[in-house]
Amino acid sequence: FTYHQIYVALVPPSLAESHAVNFVYPGETELRKGGTSANASVDFSFQRQLMVRAGQRGMDWSSGQASGSSLDVGVSLTLPESDANREIGTFMVYVDVMDKQGKVVGSGAKSVVMQHKSTLFSAVSTGVWSVPMLLGLTREEQHIKTTVVQLVSFPALGLHSSHVSISDSRLQVYSASIDITFVLVGFRAYMYHWYFSCFFWGTLTISNIFLVLLRWGMRWMLGTDISVDDDTPYVP
Repeated sequence: FTYHQIYVALVPPSLAESHAVNFVYPGETELRKGGTSANASVDFSFQRQLMVRAGQRGMDWSSGQASGSSLDVGVSLTLPESDANREIGTFMVYVDVMDKQGKVVGSGAKSVVMQHKSTLFSAVSTGVWSVPMLLGLTREEQHIKTTVVQLVSFPALGLHSSHVSISDSRLQVYSASIDITFVLVGFRAYMYHWYFSCFFWGTLTISNIFLVLLRWGMRWMLGTDISVDDDTPYVP
């Protein structure tokens, strides 16, 4: 029980959460052909309310566990394997993270490119998966996940919103999300990733500490001692 309370106090209840990103594309076709960026804003407070309403559990940003924690902020993209996306080649993803006062507490950029597939491999893959694709069971797509912003410490005012943009609005996107992940270091990382080993040794250590304290308390208060090696013969 004691070890569990220590674990709950040190390790966040959830280490990651994701929020949908809906890019706003230029309305004019000529602007899109020119490679104008597509932008999106994500309100974390509103998204977390939607998570609570859906019964999902996110990270506990309001507790003392968040303070001093490192964070990774990344973007996940699901892109169709279309000729248009292949022609774009490498594109940039930009992320700005703001606190409750609107101050930018983290900013980063990352170059992204789809995995290369040869013409022969694409033809063979399409032939193999043609039936499932006709039935709507699968799609020709690629999932790209990348970390854009790394925060050494959790901002004192928390995270309120984020601005996400891709450098080329010609990029075709099925879906996108922004991912926030706690990065555990030191003792907390061992407690989380080696839970059962730490639980065993932690419980054993805490039990020994309690026995030592109990023995010291009995000696100080009653002048007696607890010993399992008492060889005094029993006298009825």
